[in-house]
Amino acid sequence: MSLIIKRMESQPTLFTARPTRLSLQQLSLGAEQNRSVSVNVWRNHALESIVSLAQPYFAFGRWQVAFNFGDYDDSLMFAGREAADLELLWLDSSRYLANTDFAAWSEWLLTRLSVLRAASNVPIIVATWLQNAEQHQQMQALVDTLPDIYFADIGSVCAEARVELLDMRIAVATGSPVSNAAQPLLARKLACHWLPAALSPPIKALALDLDNTLHQGILGEDGIHGVALTPQHKALQESVKALQQKGIFLALVSRNERVDVEDLFAQRDDFPLKWDDFAATEVSWGDKASAIARVAQALRISPDAVLFVDDNLGELVAVTSQLPQVHAIHAHENAELTRRALEHYPALWRWKVTADDVKRNQDMKANALRESLLTEVTDPEEYLRNLQVTLVFNHAPQEHLSRLADLCKKTNQFNLAMRRFSLSELTERYNSENSAVACVQLKDRLSDSGIIAVIVAERHGDLLIIEELCISCRALGRQLEDTIVLWTIRNLPQFQTCEQVCFRVQHGPRNQPAQAWLAGHLQVAPDAVQEGLNGIPRQTLEQFTPVQSVRLIEE
Repeated sequence: MSLIIKRMESQPTLFTARPTRLSLQQLSLGAEQNRSVSVNVWRNHALESIVSLAQPYFAFGRWQVAFNFGDYDDSLMFAGREAADLELLWLDSSRYLANTDFAAWSEWLLTRLSVLRAASNVPIIVATWLQNAEQHQQMQALVDTLPDIYFADIGSVCAEARVELLDMRIAVATGSPVSNAAQPLLARKLACHWLPAALSPPIKALALDLDNTLHQGILGEDGIHGVALTPQHKALQESVKALQQKGIFLALVSRNERVDVEDLFAQRDDFPLKWDDFAATEVSWGDKASAIARVAQALRISPDAVLFVDDNLGELVAVTSQLPQVHAIHAHENAELTRRALEHYPALWRWKVTADDVKRNQDMKANALRESLLTEVTDPEEYLRNLQVTLVFNHAPQEHLSRLADLCKKTNQFNLAMRRFSLSELTERYNSENSAVACVQLKDRLSDSGIIAVIVAERHGDLLIIEELCISCRALGRQLEDTIVLWTIRNLPQFQTCEQVCFRVQHGPRNQPAQAWLAGHLQVAPDAVQEGLNGIPRQTLEQFTPVQSVRLIEE
């Protein structure tokens, strides 16, 4: 049996409402992995049993996670710390609050987080439980004072599932008061939400089959009013629509007659999903792997940012064989299981949804209008003038650093150095005199694309090194790359005293567009751009003239 089928068949066990210890321990999903990470654990109670239960979830997501457990230490001295991809504070809050009040504990915890933040630039997760909503808000405010720190509320996980969090009877024997019933839920939350959301590039699009996935029945056989929207399928569609409203692209990938599918969505008023909710549609009798590849191209995202959902195991195997980077979920005949699998699929959940995330679908729809307009005009200046394009350059983007870290993590095609700076690393450079962090916002008469570019530069003597250069795929194809990059660099304070500008380059699997852009300025073939530093003279930037038909604003 292939590993993909074993993973799909494990879904009912993994994503049941309340997974059990025994059922998780009996799962064997193979050893296929596409990512290895390490986690330092700083704790005052046991985590080992939860990590053990998290293993099948890591296997489902094809992750291998090495946990480095510190000793039980209420004082959080971080003794013997070694480099890792993530720092996890696993805290029994009752051990502190039995001897002090919440305000005093919060103040002390902030000092310990500051010490860890100074020593480590990787994401930090604080996982604990609190006594009320007010303490929850205060803890969230506390972690927000430092970059790249997240509050994992253990209590809310159990409250939502109506499971008792604590069982003091087992505390002495197990080293933790966390109940046996809570441990599988927390294992799933740790493996499917908290770690992937802090470490993994996010899923950007759902590629959804139609028949027996979004409804029960086959459209071509049962007809428009013969297919059934069961309560479970309705809940699934509502869940999918909620993801779309948070910025996840939806694509319909179906073997049907296109006119029949369009009529279905036009006539079935009871469907929560509407035809316009889909940013891309591939309805034909062709193979689905090719269809999904076209969806990724149309949405300007990498196939590894696509999650494919289909009720046909054969289709799932065929697609993942041809596109192994595509994620996949089996749509179960009980759509509630599919909904839960989506709810917990790694890298689909976010710590927070930003205003720019919400704009993504509207901006993608506007791109279709822009491309249509581009075919009607021959003068690029006229095209941009017609769109009323505005670029806003921000050279002090402190309030946007979290968004910029997201952009570094998500961008693949126009990402020249692939450094993927974390929020902590961006904050460190923002506060350094020899470094600069800048961003660019794009809007036109069709939509506000929000922040679409980030540039990180460091000065070394008379050399200015561009350590990070990312432009969102949504902004590509508008002939604005030169103005976005060169105008930003030319207005950096560090540029004024440098003699040469060098771009750091790392060859990635999908960043050829960024390399091709740089090759044009180096006057070499795209495949001649070398890894490492590639310099262009200062005069090239000084003589650069931005596009005249674009409004430029400096903030």
